[in-house]
Amino acid sequence: MSPISAPVAVVEVRDLHGRSYRVGERPHDIIGHSRKWMLWLSWAAMAGIGVLQYGYGVAITALHVTDGSTVTGALWMLALWVVFQAGAAAPTAALSHRFALAPSRAVLVGALLCAAGPLTLAYTDSFALAVLGFSVLSGTGAGIVYATCTSTVAKWYPEQRAVRVGFVTGAFGYGAVPFIALFAAVLTPGNRSAILAGVGVCVLLVVGMCGALLRDPPAGWWPPEIDPKLWAIDKRVNRSLRNNVAAVRQYSPHEAVRTPAFVVMYLILVFAAAASLLAIVYVPFVALAHGFSLAVGASAVGLLAVVNGAGRSVAGRISDRFGRRETLSAALLLEGCAQLGLVCSASAGQVVAFVAFAALSGMAGGAFYPLFASLVADYFGERNAVRNFGVVYSAKVFGGIIGVGLPAMAVASDGLTHLFVAAGLLSLCAAAMTRMLHRPGYPALHLPR
Repeated sequence: MSPISAPVAVVEVRDLHGRSYRVGERPHDIIGHSRKWMLWLSWAAMAGIGVLQYGYGVAITALHVTDGSTVTGALWMLALWVVFQAGAAAPTAALSHRFALAPSRAVLVGALLCAAGPLTLAYTDSFALAVLGFSVLSGTGAGIVYATCTSTVAKWYPEQRAVRVGFVTGAFGYGAVPFIALFAAVLTPGNRSAILAGVGVCVLLVVGMCGALLRDPPAGWWPPEIDPKLWAIDKRVNRSLRNNVAAVRQYSPHEAVRTPAFVVMYLILVFAAAASLLAIVYVPFVALAHGFSLAVGASAVGLLAVVNGAGRSVAGRISDRFGRRETLSAALLLEGCAQLGLVCSASAGQVVAFVAFAALSGMAGGAFYPLFASLVADYFGERNAVRNFGVVYSAKVFGGIIGVGLPAMAVASDGLTHLFVAAGLLSLCAAAMTRMLHRPGYPALHLPR
């Protein structure tokens, strides 16, 4: 995709909030194509890494790694994967900002690191090597791909950030579904090497080929068909303004972390991520523990992954209409109720209800990630939104330890039911905590409009 060299009149425009916009260039002037190319390439790259998180629990149960220290070690590998995946987001955003790192290079590096995970698991039985290849290298690579794809889409769609970021991160769930079905149907200890090696090659090819074509727009780019000054103030042009107020000023990451809003936001994401990851990883184990088949567990996780992606896509549109904080509160409330419903339906032996509650948990568990991305921009400004979200997203590190690592010790003792109850209560607590979220610089009490 070579850029068109014809000269284009470019102007810098400022709105009443002091934000600057680069106006004049069309996407065709920059990349020779519509910006939808960047959207779909990011979507495909994100889909390529979903199996690393969503397919892991099904793979473990299919390989009959379900007892004693073996299953505990295998699940802690995924917990560490989450730690490195979430931990890589903020450094990736910071390095991209400081050194103008091209997204194509970042995603290519991420693709190589991601592929190291399945390939390592395919050919080694060493726990130390598996941790290095899957948890450290593959987790870091997934974090690089995730952060870069969301950043690229946010830059190309500054006027539709919530909707488009939700759409792209939704692929994180969609892409895992074919692999979940494959693991449940044919994965055995005998063919482990061949199947996991094939997964590694697929991840490398899909993520690498799509990532090689990604490009960022110029800094501050804005689509020329929309007047940014009107977009900043006119609720008829920008309907999200009716329930979402712009930030008072542009906060750097160092300034943002010192605000009470950041602390509350971070804690909410820790609780929400822990509950969401618990369902993603442990639903197959709960299914087997209550006498359901692996097919039921895999179906529940597959449907969870699908609606997880759908929840991310829909959350942005709902939050534009009803408000980010209100939508986040509703998503967390739904997640908490779904976790409790999972426990009740499993205990009662109700297969259909169990799968349905797994789906509801997935839908709510996916919705809050793009909502946080939008909240960060609304609360701390759009200029540093990518870097600020990277810092907030690092809360998933603790969510991974709480929601994946610590429960691993309860699998052999059949204590998962109590953990799902605790996760449901944590989600309800997080929903209540959203009432403590207030934009920095604005009064806590809303004035009449």
